Amino acid sequence: MSESTDTGTDQVRDVDLATLAVLRERARSLGQSLSAYLRDLMDADAAAETNAEVIARIARDREPVDLTMDDILAARDEGRH
Repeated sequence: MSESTDTGTDQVRDVDLATLAVLRERARSLGQSLSAYLRDLMDADAAAETNAEVIARIARDREPVDLTMDDILAARDEGRH
């Protein structure tokens, strides 16, 4: 029994020819088609969290800290002694 993977098709329009040439060359140097190379780039990008996603995850998963800026600065100054 084979596994099924949901996939989609999309087009990217108005790609600069110089950019396209670089991407084609990179794909060729890896022995990949342009489609496979771009798919790998998109998969890697989708798998990596953005900074905003990391911050949102931390904010969601952590208990809030009830400190004022004065508390933080006082703790910093105390650590310098």
